[in-house]
Amino acid sequence: MTNKSDIFEIIYSLRSMRRLKRDPVPIEMIEKILDAGIQAPSGINSQPWAFVVITDPEKKKFFGERYDFWLKNRFGDGLLEPDTSTKYGRTIRSALYLSEHMHEAPVILMVLGKRDWPFNVKEQDRVGKAPPSYGSIYPCVQNILLAARALGLGASLTTMHQMFEDEIHEYYKIPTDHGLVATIPIGFPSGKFGPVSREPLETKIHFEEWSN
Repeated sequence: MTNKSDIFEIIYSLRSMRRLKRDPVPIEMIEKILDAGIQAPSGINSQPWAFVVITDPEKKKFFGERYDFWLKNRFGDGLLEPDTSTKYGRTIRSALYLSEHMHEAPVILMVLGKRDWPFNVKEQDRVGKAPPSYGSIYPCVQNILLAARALGLGASLTTMHQMFEDEIHEYYKIPTDHGLVATIPIGFPSGKFGPVSREPLETKIHFEEWSN
């Protein structure tokens, strides 16, 4: 059983690992990560998650080409010659690297959720497809990221799929009653895990009411 110090060490060193080795990831490791994912809580214990695990080179290429196109289409010149002397510039550079090498990730994991209208959308306003239940899926996503880190695997949460989700549904034969919430490339990391940089807690927390 993992003790508390292990849990906190994993949380405090969980980085988005966008540079991944091409070495294959054993399916047993992926299954263990997903089994950790489904231990997450969900609204009224609905467990609305589903997963598509992609390892076939052609199927990864399909996703990677479109991911790269839409990242560059969406952000355009903002991706050109990032200033790597800044934290933001280094993040942009690594995001661009992932985009151009997405198809090389050993595993591309798609995390989906069953569509369900939020309570605040009135019956008469429920037109078209309901969104997936994000509040029930993201705890599962975080469990997956933590489990990957615990096993020494690199992963990063991406959402650029929303720019071409209809194509994804058609190509991977995903039923329309499920929506794609997150896409996570997974592999053994080229870099190292380590402390993350965060703004101080005291700049983010308010007690009783919003205050300075």
